[in-house]
Amino acid sequence: MKRILLQLVPVFTLVIVSSLPAYGFGGGSMSTNEQEKPILSEEIKELTIPVRQEGSMEVIQIPMFSEAYAQTPVAIVNEEPITMKEFMVEVATLHNAMGDSETPASRSFTKLLDRLITIKLVKQEALNIGFDQTPSVQKQVEEFALKTLIKQLLAKQIAGLQPDEETVETLYRQMALEVKTVTYRFHQQPDAELLLSDLRAGGDFIALADKMVAGDKAQGGRESEYQKLNDLLPNVAKAVFDMEPGEVSEVFKGTNDFLVFRLEERRVYEDPEARLAAQQMALQQKADKVQREYLSELIDKYATFNDDAMALVDFEKIAAENPDASRTEVLDRIKNEQRSLVTITNGKETVLITVSDVAGALKAEMYHGVDSKINASQMNNQKVGFLQNKLTAVTGKMEAEAQKINLSAEYLEKIEKFEERVLFDTFLAKAVVPGLVVKEEDVRKYYYNHLEDYASPLMLKMKSLAFTSKESAQDALKKLQAGSDFKWVSANMTGLADAEDPKVLNLGDHLLAVTALPDDLQHELNGARQGDMYVYSGPDNIFYTLVVDSAFPPEAQTYEEVRQEIGKIVYGKVINEALEEWVVKLKEAYETEIFLVQNDH
Repeated sequence: MKRILLQLVPVFTLVIVSSLPAYGFGGGSMSTNEQEKPILSEEIKELTIPVRQEGSMEVIQIPMFSEAYAQTPVAIVNEEPITMKEFMVEVATLHNAMGDSETPASRSFTKLLDRLITIKLVKQEALNIGFDQTPSVQKQVEEFALKTLIKQLLAKQIAGLQPDEETVETLYRQMALEVKTVTYRFHQQPDAELLLSDLRAGGDFIALADKMVAGDKAQGGRESEYQKLNDLLPNVAKAVFDMEPGEVSEVFKGTNDFLVFRLEERRVYEDPEARLAAQQMALQQKADKVQREYLSELIDKYATFNDDAMALVDFEKIAAENPDASRTEVLDRIKNEQRSLVTITNGKETVLITVSDVAGALKAEMYHGVDSKINASQMNNQKVGFLQNKLTAVTGKMEAEAQKINLSAEYLEKIEKFEERVLFDTFLAKAVVPGLVVKEEDVRKYYYNHLEDYASPLMLKMKSLAFTSKESAQDALKKLQAGSDFKWVSANMTGLADAEDPKVLNLGDHLLAVTALPDDLQHELNGARQGDMYVYSGPDNIFYTLVVDSAFPPEAQTYEEVRQEIGKIVYGKVINEALEEWVVKLKEAYETEIFLVQNDH
């Protein structure tokens, strides 16, 4: 029995919850990864709004994010309140979407409240129709309720958990690395491979590479400044992480060349963000371990295994005895076997997992019923996956109910909100959408009214020189405008930036969409044509002399190319308009009272 437990526990991954704290009234709750939690600035936390007191005309300013007013209604729909807490979530989500440049205080709250009222109206009508009694809705709600119950149970096990400092330090020293390298860039891959071949034969890296530079087969050779691993290409960073000083890399493909480098030095640097990331990673690792061990304890507490019955689903043994048997043949032999593999009980309720249950689960995983020769390893993995999900669901539910988590306000609120969303989606699908059509002329009209959205951007191919001073960049521009050859200017100018510096923008020698460039450079290059020259003051005090080699003006996509995409947009607008018509009718059917005092600017 214990052997089976050890086999099951490592695959409990679907229900492990995050150890990071979530935003919420009162604090202290644990994230369940259901959605990204809003992060609020101090400015938004201090926001107040005018609300009329229910049953009177008195208006008071309420701190929106105060727990004391969390249950204060801002509206009532058919006797169901929309609380300040619900409204707060909408405001916080909007705040996150807008960023720091503006706050909800500068905008009307009308649309936010209207959205919540619409959801409540639709919910009332969906309940009145009886959509909540349909098998589809009930199944979705039941599955969500079970998952939420177990997540909240597991979250309790990691409340207040702290990361191990030793683990944090180990992870931090892996994350906050910076290195010095000597890098050579080769025009052709065979030349780079030849360097490595000669190096393996006993040559000196620098001497061999410098010889290729002299032969115009490579560039580079200067030792770089310290570079953070995060600033390197992902595949290069991965290689550097495993290298020791003095080691030479394999060949890496660059944008227009091939790289080979020698690692000179490596060191750990101080980075608060990397340390925080290490702390979070260490905490998550510890949380995973704690939760896995807890799940194992629940199995010990509630489940009893029948080793004799387990032998009936030992597919390795079955395959050894019947190597030519098909998957269907094997499963058909046990599909009616009702012997219990696992008995799960809390003294009041007993759940059996039978041999037949396993056979049915594995039968369902056959791709469109396609039969094949028995694959013992695959079938055993599928068996273990089925058992671990079932054990987690049943033992977790029993323990959560024993701790009365299913009666907690937090749990019940989550179920209510989820059912509300499911009913809204069901109402849309069954009451609003049927009969709606999109007219071809409306799709075509949208296309011609939004032509700029369906045009390719200006494409440019440029030559680029990067300098450490604006004066040098302007001097290079003057020489080019006077007719000097670009290669000559490149070879004879002083003040060039280090080509290996990761802060240097790669603006030359390949086709670029103007929309992919920095905003200020996009403005400068708007309308650029072949032969145009510019000096661009880039970030990090690097200045660029640019020459446009070729320019490809914007080109609109044809209606046929974007018809399907636009059709979806127009269809969405049609659905929204139909929903608005429904909302007007629902407001007549269900009494709605608003307490939020509109203060639009």
